[in-house]
Amino acid sequence: MKKKCDMESMHWDNFFAEMNDTLIFQMHRIHSVMFRVANGLIQEASVPVKMEQLPILMCIYNCGNVSQQEVADIVHRDKSSVQRTVVTLEKKGLISVSQNKTDKRKNILRTTETGTFVAQQIKDIVRKVEEEIFSAFKSEDKLNTINTIKETADKLELFRV
Repeated sequence: MKKKCDMESMHWDNFFAEMNDTLIFQMHRIHSVMFRVANGLIQEASVPVKMEQLPILMCIYNCGNVSQQEVADIVHRDKSSVQRTVVTLEKKGLISVSQNKTDKRKNILRTTETGTFVAQQIKDIVRKVEEEIFSAFKSEDKLNTINTIKETADKLELFRV
């Protein structure tokens, strides 16, 4: 039995060695580190939002009165994912949901006073996350990294279906 485990371990080692040189594997690593740092800073600041909810809250904050469908389109998430987050943010008192007066099928979202305060805190936290993540970089390396990632994202979005 020990030999089988050793063979499986070697298989996984080979797999990870191969994956280590792929863009998707490295992007996942970056994503994981950034979320871990951000969630830690968010928790330290007692902000009642998780990283996964941030894009939706910040979209509502920045757009003002916006429909759930518009939020889904802007943050590139499916409607059911946005709906779950909207319910959570509403329960936390961070957003309000009202029916569109002209189209009863649409819900209009806006941040509450508390949601606006939290969104402003989040802007500060995002800056701190960037400072912490990039503290090991030279300033020109930081700029090059951001530009490369932005250019990559822009190019990849052309392939979105």
